[in-house]
Amino acid sequence: MPSHTALLELALRDSRYLVSLFSIIESIIPQTNVTLRYASVNETEMTAWVNATMKYPSVLLEDIDSITKVDCSTSSVDITFGNTADYEESFATWPSSSFLLFTNHLGDCDTENERGLYVVSRMDFNNDTLTVTASTEKSTFDASCDEMEIAFTKPSSTTTSKREVTQTFLGDFPGTLSLSDSPTTTKLSISVESPSLGGSLAVSGHLHYSWFHLKPTSFYVDIDLSLSASANVKVVAGLAYDNDVYTFSPASVSVSAFSIPGILDVGPRLEFSLGVEVAVSGEVDISADLSATIADGNIHLDLLDSDKTTTSGWKPVYTHETNISATIEAQVNPFVALTAAIGVDFLSGLLDLSAGVTAKPTLINVFTVNGEFDISNTANVTLPAPTETTCVNGLWFSSAFAFIVDAFVTQFYTVELYRLDVPIYESGCWSWAPGAINGSS
Repeated sequence: MPSHTALLELALRDSRYLVSLFSIIESIIPQTNVTLRYASVNETEMTAWVNATMKYPSVLLEDIDSITKVDCSTSSVDITFGNTADYEESFATWPSSSFLLFTNHLGDCDTENERGLYVVSRMDFNNDTLTVTASTEKSTFDASCDEMEIAFTKPSSTTTSKREVTQTFLGDFPGTLSLSDSPTTTKLSISVESPSLGGSLAVSGHLHYSWFHLKPTSFYVDIDLSLSASANVKVVAGLAYDNDVYTFSPASVSVSAFSIPGILDVGPRLEFSLGVEVAVSGEVDISADLSATIADGNIHLDLLDSDKTTTSGWKPVYTHETNISATIEAQVNPFVALTAAIGVDFLSGLLDLSAGVTAKPTLINVFTVNGEFDISNTANVTLPAPTETTCVNGLWFSSAFAFIVDAFVTQFYTVELYRLDVPIYESGCWSWAPGAINGSS
C-alpha cells in the first residue's frame, strides 16, 4: 500500500498537471480582456503592460505553446498545432467569425516588436494537418479596442525604485561662456566662468483611454529629478542698460525614448540653460557666484487635471558670493534652469501631448543708491526697501535666493508647483569688503 508521502506527492503532481492543463486551455479560449507585456532587451531598463478590452473575443497566439507555425497573407492566417488536444480545443471554442487573432511571429504577420491584429470572418479546420485557416482582415488597436490601460515602469526587482526611464547627466563646460554677443551691446560684457550642470531624471507613467468617451480618462507621469549647478557670472558695463535677460543653453539631452511599437511613444528630454538678468545705471564691474543642489524633487504630473498635479521634496542647498566695483545702481541675477520635458504620442497621433517640469534657482542681487532703482525681476521676488536713511558708502544692497518649480502641459496648462524665496542679505549698507556678501544654506 502506498505511503502517505507517496500519496501526497501523487496528489501534488496531479494538482500541478490540472493547473497547467487549465492554463493551456485558458490561453486557447477567446477572451475580450487581454494583457500584453513589453520589455526592453535588458529588462532592468524598462517594461510596460497593456491591458485592453477588445471589441471582439481575442486569442493571443503567442501564449499557446503547442502552436508550431503561423503564416499570414493579406487575407488569411494559417495556424498549425503540434498536438491534437489543443487543436480540438480551438475547434470547439473558436467562433467561426467576429473574433480577433493576435500574432507575434514576424514574417508577413507583423513587424519586429509589434503585434499583428486580425479580424476573423471565417474559419476552416484541417484535421489531417492540425491546421486552422482563418479568413482575416488586418486591423489596428484604434479600430479594435473599447478600453486600453497602459503602465510603464522599471521592474521592482532592481535596487532602485520602480521607474520607466532613468538618466544621469553631468556636464562641465571649461573656460568662459559669453552671454552678450549682440552688436548693440558692445559696451556690455557678460560671461560665465566654468559652469557645471549635473543631476538625474527618472520617469514612470500610466494612461487609460476610452473609445466610448473618445478621450483619455486618466493620464499621468511621475518624475523624480535632481540637479546640481554652479556658475560664476561676471558683468562689465560701460554704460546704463535696462533689465534684460541673457541666457546660454549649453546642453540638451534626449533621454532613451520608450516605445510600445504601434501603441505608445514616450520621448523624455532634458534641457539646460543658465544666464543672468542684468540692469545697471552706469559703468561698473560686478561678479556673482551661485551654486545650488536639489537632491529630491518629486512631481506627480497629471496631464488632464492641473488640480491633481502635486509635488514633494525640493530642498535646495546653495552657496553664493557677490562683489561690485563702484557706487552704482544695479541688479545682477544669475540663474540656472533645468527643464525635463516629455513628448507622448498614443496610437500614431490619436493623443499627442507634451508636458514637463522646469526647476529654476536664481540669486537676486540689487544695489541701490537712493532706494528708487527698479528692482523688478523675472522671479517676481519682492525685496524690502532699505531701512537706513543714509549709508556711509552711499550704497545699499539686498540679496535673495529664489527657487521656482513650474509644471506644464503644453496644450492645457502651466502651474507653479513650488516656490522658495529666502532672504540672504536684508537691505543694508554695502561694506565694500571683498567677499563680504557670501554664505550658504
